[in-house]
Amino acid sequence: MVKRREVKKYAQVDIEQEIEKFAAGADGEPVKQLELNRNARRDYKAMQVPFNQWEFERLEEACKIAGRTKLGFVRYSMLKLAEEIINKN
Repeated sequence: MVKRREVKKYAQVDIEQEIEKFAAGADGEPVKQLELNRNARRDYKAMQVPFNQWEFERLEEACKIAGRTKLGFVRYSMLKLAEEIINKN
């Protein structure tokens, strides 16, 4: 069976309001920043981190003791260190 898609009807945009909003940003008025969700899906960026054998074995040993996955351990460690550094300044 073919799924029929309906065309979404978007609300009419008030052009004058959009122009004023744009001009306010150009005049240097503070722009509201998006608040990031700390529980959002983890599909924004990815990193590949090369380890030497000694580093990787230390990571495995620490993960066994902590009862965490390698990725979870690295993420937790990064967040803790970032919090320390940010709160220090």
